[in-house]
Amino acid sequence: MQITQVMCDIRTPEKDESLRLIFDNINVWNEFTNRSRIFTKLEFDAPLSTRKFTGLFRNSELTSPQGFQKEAEKAVRRVKLLINRIVNANTDEELRKVVKNLDRLSDVLCSVIDTAEFVRTVHPDQKFSQEANRIYEYLCSFMNSLNTNRELYQVLKRVMSTPSIYSQFSSEERQVALIFLRDFEKSGIHLPSSDRDKFVQLSDKIIALGRKFTHSQPSKSTKIIEVEASCLDGYSTKNGDTARLSTKPWEAQMILKLIKDENIRKEMFIASNSATKEQTDLLENLLRTRGELARLLGMDSYSHVFLIDKMIKNPDNVQTFLRTLADHHRPKALADLYLLKEAKRQEMKRKELPTVNAWDRDYYTEKVKASSTQPMIPISPYFSVGSVIQGLSRLFSKLYGISFEPSEILPGETWHDDVRKLNVIDEQEGKIGTIYCDLFNRYGKYLNAAHYTVRCSRRVDDDDSIGDIPSDIDVSEIGELATPEQGVRLHGRNGRYQLPIIVLTCDFSKPKDGKPCLLSLVEAETLFHEMGHAMHSMIGRTDFHNVSGTRCPTDFVELPSILMEHFVYSPTVLALFAKHYDTRKPIPIDLINSHLKARTQFSAMETQYQILMALLDQIYHSTLAMSPDFDTTVILANLQDTVGLFPSVPGTAWQIQFGHLFGYGAGYYSYLFCRILAGKLWKQVFEKDPLKREAGQRFRDEVLRWGGSRDPWLCVGKALQDEKIAVGDCKSVSLVGEWVDCL
Repeated sequence: MQITQVMCDIRTPEKDESLRLIFDNINVWNEFTNRSRIFTKLEFDAPLSTRKFTGLFRNSELTSPQGFQKEAEKAVRRVKLLINRIVNANTDEELRKVVKNLDRLSDVLCSVIDTAEFVRTVHPDQKFSQEANRIYEYLCSFMNSLNTNRELYQVLKRVMSTPSIYSQFSSEERQVALIFLRDFEKSGIHLPSSDRDKFVQLSDKIIALGRKFTHSQPSKSTKIIEVEASCLDGYSTKNGDTARLSTKPWEAQMILKLIKDENIRKEMFIASNSATKEQTDLLENLLRTRGELARLLGMDSYSHVFLIDKMIKNPDNVQTFLRTLADHHRPKALADLYLLKEAKRQEMKRKELPTVNAWDRDYYTEKVKASSTQPMIPISPYFSVGSVIQGLSRLFSKLYGISFEPSEILPGETWHDDVRKLNVIDEQEGKIGTIYCDLFNRYGKYLNAAHYTVRCSRRVDDDDSIGDIPSDIDVSEIGELATPEQGVRLHGRNGRYQLPIIVLTCDFSKPKDGKPCLLSLVEAETLFHEMGHAMHSMIGRTDFHNVSGTRCPTDFVELPSILMEHFVYSPTVLALFAKHYDTRKPIPIDLINSHLKARTQFSAMETQYQILMALLDQIYHSTLAMSPDFDTTVILANLQDTVGLFPSVPGTAWQIQFGHLFGYGAGYYSYLFCRILAGKLWKQVFEKDPLKREAGQRFRDEVLRWGGSRDPWLCVGKALQDEKIAVGDCKSVSLVGEWVDCL
């Protein structure tokens, strides 16, 4: 059956209000789930008991945990057919389809892997999560084996080195081909057999060391220090004249913030930031092994390996960015530091400004905040979760012509009754995707807010699935084949597309007693942030799965989401939705300004700390990791004394608490980089009129719609209308580092 969509009126007052109420009013939500026809044009007159039961995300196989095994088997069967087709491509016609078929192969696997990753993390049923985890690990291992398939690699290289074929590729297709080539070569496929074996050994060793490093961090163990109870002002439970204090993170933080006695703060700081030789040796072994892997691949350092496909390209550019940023930003950070010195001077009753040490930072920060801020009226009554979702829909309607529409959920479609489902509707193209919102807390739920891709968009009408089947195989043995009619035809676009499906998860309190979930300013900002990722997924509907939506470099992917955070504080945007949940009165602008001022106080000091950590990450993953005298503690101390605001503290080794060194090794700079780019786009494109369609259309056309298929420098340069940035060279990097006012 051909599925066609037409232009539609995307936002009526009834749908707009129902969007808020399904999140804010549990009774309305219950009514909606039972009688969806109240809010949609579709009629569901049949009682729930007679409706068809479906599986997760309307996948009929996922009605039970065992469905993951069936999905994995189907995926592997299909992938093997695609491998056979690709490696046997000999005609120009078949060679022309190699990149497309590699992308299809990736999509087949990722459709199961991505779903399994989400389910293993979020599903409340342990049987579901365990089976999803088993399938996730199995398919990831299978995919890793494909990255070392020399036949696939050789065919791809042949295609890319044949001018008569490669010249026919679109720019998007060339980008996808390059991504596949780099993935192969990052897996050591171009190495001799003995070196490939060593590559596998080193990769396995890095994973093992990384897991051990993560589980050995001090937050998972505690020390006890004993101090005179009289010095604590009744803070801790006494045992005679002695108080026993734990270095558990929350208790250490309270001591560092609240206890006046500097000696106790110092003792707690050293105890909670110290490390054993075994812990530092473990980290240094991990970093050296990464360096060894890089050398095996013919690279100077692990940073070179990691950055080769990133926006910033190489370690020299990262150093240029961070050093330039540190120099330009330091005056702001020193201004924050001066406030702490003055507070300490006054408390110590000195004439000269004293040195503020690392154990003083939190204590005097709290002092200054307490003396400079007045008690504030709570802001959360103006940010019910439904109002924020409604506001986001109204904002996207203004900027992009896109809005949200509540959608019916079939029995079995979701993993919990709290989940809401939104259709994403474009005023020109119709439905362009689906967002499942799992926003409320529950026992055992993963706490961090996150954006999960369940299915990427891609063009499907040119798949030629029948060409995957060898002539000696009965088609009926393969199972259902995709047909050219599958997928959705979007108004104004050629071809048919599978539409993206994503999930947003948060950990907000549940509505209860007739009162909606009320968000703090930070929580509202979080929801805007995650919706920035969602819009990237919805608008970045490319022809190829591998560059769709948020499948782009890590130092570019956070730009759309961080940009969205700026909209939360705009009076013009707040007027769209920020109303008291009970009285419906709009939020006073003075109230938002006072909360913003409190939130950003000492932000320059925090940014300087982020710069230091990003530099530390780069140094740890540089050529120094292979030096005989490589010492992570000495490197950290030197950096603290040159770039940091507080003198290094002998006896500490904070680096073993830097968990991102494993998960985001050599990439910690990315958040700062995206933050500056987003700030520049906000100031130059959106700040004067954040609801202007022309601004939204420019960002959509130059950034979002490309996903990862275009050079990010060109995307940002075009959006800023700045040719110097569009070039993307070392001068461009240095310019970005100078944009300190955009942090």
